[in-house]
Amino acid sequence: MDHTLSSFPIGVQLQHESLLQPVAKVPPARRVGSATRCDEYIARLAVDDPVRDDAFRLRYCSYVAGKHIEPNTSGRFKDIYDDMPNASTIVIYDRGVAVASVRTCTLARGTDLTSPARDAFRKEVDDLLDRDAGSPFSGRGIEVTRLVRSPEAENNQGLVFLLYRMAGYIALCAHSQVHLACIRENHTPFYRRLGYEAASELRPYPGLSCPMRLMASDREQYDRVRLAVPAMDPLAGRTGDLSAFFEGGPVTLSVRGA
Repeated sequence: MDHTLSSFPIGVQLQHESLLQPVAKVPPARRVGSATRCDEYIARLAVDDPVRDDAFRLRYCSYVAGKHIEPNTSGRFKDIYDDMPNASTIVIYDRGVAVASVRTCTLARGTDLTSPARDAFRKEVDDLLDRDAGSPFSGRGIEVTRLVRSPEAENNQGLVFLLYRMAGYIALCAHSQVHLACIRENHTPFYRRLGYEAASELRPYPGLSCPMRLMASDREQYDRVRLAVPAMDPLAGRTGDLSAFFEGGPVTLSVRGA
């Protein structure tokens, strides 16, 4: 599986039953309210401009609604990390409408790969990457960042699990041992339930007006959580060999029944 997510090689091909469908164009966006919530969604990696634009638009709408950024004339939010070779952005669609997005940034000790967390919490992140030197994959990390839902889907908690499901697939392929997230103070209890622990005090975070706290987990803890919560497990149920995902192909996801 050679999808060039980071500067370190992917040496293990994950073999599972495929559920990929033929690539289809994404229809124009429409509003999706909680009353029309469905059980199945489509996830895509943002490898082409329309999907990338959906991600930037979702971020903007979410951050403006939360008063974390000032409105701008473009109606989009992107940053310097989006164009870095270690960044991958995922968009989830509900019947053709982009409703949620997340970005991952892979990290590797001894390289110049960076992310918002590493730039805001350099010492803490580097110390985490230096742990477990005896592990064959020591020094590999991933930050899950820019996790957003559309204002119309802000109460759909299942979307968060699906975003972490696909971000987790990228983490597995990259053999990430250190899992990072920078979160607002009020989200700390939720991330603790996902196996994260606080790794810093609150601090300014690139691009947002609200202070964020670095939280960290590891591969062992991630494996425990994904096995306990099938909706978060990229290898559960029907989820299969997702190699076409890295080319922008659609992946069908369900909150129910994994």
